[in-house]
Formats: sequence, structure tokens, C-alpha cells
Amino acid sequence: MPQTIDAAFARDFLLRLHAAASARDPDAVASLCAEDIVWEDPAAPHTLRGREAVRAFHRDIMFVAMPDTRIELIEGPYLALDGSGVAARLRITGTMTGPLTPPGFAPTGEGLEFETAEFSRFDNGLLAHHTVVLNMLDVARQIGAVPRAGSVADRVGVWMQHVSAFWVRARSD
Repeated sequence: MPQTIDAAFARDFLLRLHAAASARDPDAVASLCAEDIVWEDPAAPHTLRGREAVRAFHRDIMFVAMPDTRIELIEGPYLALDGSGVAARLRITGTMTGPLTPPGFAPTGEGLEFETAEFSRFDNGLLAHHTVVLNMLDVARQIGAVPRAGSVADRVGVWMQHVSAFWVRARSD
């Protein structure tokens, strides 16, 4: 059953969660989660279900790709009107010195910086449901998976999309 939370709990919990992530401690992150947590994050290969899945994602994917991950609270926490959850806006920074697997992106050695909006619900003092929203196109551009806007590669990609769209329309006529 979801727990009703107040501002003091929300601030304290987010401080502990972000400190655990900034310390690159997957066990500490997982210890703040309910056993049956649902963690939705576009950086994960799928919706994470269960504490062990959250631990494995942080240990094997996030902290490998960005071993110097830092999380900064930009705004919030904002409480849901019914006291059932909290939202916050964060800035995540780090250097992509390891691969991002899956899908298998190579390390760039370059810094990454992106913002997230995160929505959390709690049960018995633990994170029960966590949803992360972020601009994956911006992240993809930073790691070189998508060309930077306005670049030659971007213009070639747009041209190729036009050709592909032409053939899709031609097939449907």
C-alpha cells in the first residue's frame, strides 16, 4: 500500500538516494528500494522489476558507463497533492569512460550532462515505483549515437529519411 509522505521525508530520502548514486554504490541504491520495486528508466534496457534488477542496472550499466556519476537536485522535491509521491528535477553529469551495454555504445571519454524529471512513490519508507524522464535524443547526440543538429551527418540523415519516406509512400500507393 502506498505511503503518505511529507516534505521532510521526501528531502531526506532523495538526499540519501542521490548520495548513494553519486557514490556509485549499487548496493546502497538497491537498499533504498522495496523488494518489488518497479523502476522505469529510458537508460535501462527494459523496465526494472525488483531490487536485484535495480542493483544490477546501476552496477553493470550505469556506473560502468559513467563511473564518476554525479547527481544534483535542481528543483523540488514537489509533493503530490495526495501525499502519495514526489517529483524532482535533477542534473546528472559524468564522463563516459566505459561502454554503454546494452546496446553496446563505445566509451567516448567525453563528459555528459543531462537533466531528468523523476517521479517516485514509496511503501514502508522504501522506493516502490520510480519513473525517470529524460531527453534521450540529447544524450544520444552527446555520445555520438546521433549526429549533432546541423552537422553534415545530420543533413545526410535527414536526406536519407526523405528517401526512405518516399519509398514507404510509394509502396502504399
